[in-house]
This record gives sequence, structure tokens and C-alpha cells, in this order.
Amino acid sequence: MRVISAILFLGFCIAWSGCEKQESKPAGTDYGVINPQRDFTLHDQDGQVFHLKDHRGQIILLFFGYTSCPDECPTTLSKLARVYALLGEQMRKKMLTLFITIDPQRDTPPKLKEYLQYFNINALGLTGTKQEIDAVVDRYKATYEKVDTNSSALGYMFDHTDYLYLIDAQGKTSYLFHLEDKAQDMAQIIKGIL
Repeated sequence: MRVISAILFLGFCIAWSGCEKQESKPAGTDYGVINPQRDFTLHDQDGQVFHLKDHRGQIILLFFGYTSCPDECPTTLSKLARVYALLGEQMRKKMLTLFITIDPQRDTPPKLKEYLQYFNINALGLTGTKQEIDAVVDRYKATYEKVDTNSSALGYMFDHTDYLYLIDAQGKTSYLFHLEDKAQDMAQIIKGIL
């Protein structure tokens, strides 16, 4: 009886973890429903007002993160450096990566600028008030949560959506990349919309 109970419990845990993963993804494949207005306003790493609509004609790679992120953010940015290299100089000029901080308290514009320079990609750090950032997070159906921790000198970290949003030249979200996607596959998908 104990063995059967253990098997049932294990099955429940597997099913539950599977549901949890699915729920974190925006439903369906119609990515056009993500930010249907195709615009938002924040401030960039140089203190200038940034409007997404001003970048029509460019391919945008957008994601949410923070500079003291220990894993997803540096992994994504390092992979993007490989994607940019695979695409070559001509395509690189048509692309812009937007890194929207979810930690505006610590991620000042100068800190965002310094952080992004390490990755050698055409990237722009964006920030704003918590309310402004939350509005953009909502438009892209993303999530983040502050987690207090004693295991880090920083005192807190964030659990956050790790999607990389591919936004086409018309400002429409056309694809969601995931952390496990390979740089070669990402480059091919981007070439397909250029």
C-alpha cells in the first residue's frame, strides 16, 4: 500500500510541475495579442525617453531581467552575442536588443549601460518607475517576483519570465524564444523575418 501511495504521490508531483510550467507560458501561438498597441514608453540608459514605436523598421529582441541576475540574464545575453555573430554585420545593423530592468532601485541607467557593454551586441538598457515597468511587463504577459534571500549579499533576487520576445519591423511580437533555444536556430528564425 505504501508503494502505491508513493507512486501516486510521485505522479501527482510530476503532473503538478508540468502544469506549473505550462501556465507560465502565454496561451496559444498568436503572439500578436502580446502588446497589441505595439508601443510603450520608458527611459533608456542615457536618460532619454524611449518609445518602442520610434523603432519601426528594426527587429527588436526584448527581455526582462536585472543586472545582478546570476543565471538567466547573462546566459541570454551571451547567447545573443553568438546570434549576432551568426547573423553578420549587415543584419546586426537592423536589430536592437532591449533589456528592461525589473530592478530599477539597483539598476541605474549608468549601471545598465556598463553591464550591457560586456556582451558586444546592439543593446539598450531601459528603466522607469516600478509602475511604468510593471505596465510593460503586463503588456507582454510576463511575470516577476522579488525573493528575499539570506544566501546572497544582495539581500534579494528575482524569479522572472525568461522569454526573449522577437518583435518584427511593424512592432508585432512574432515569436517567443526560450532559454533552451540554440543560437543557430534563433538566427534562422530571425533571418526569416528580416
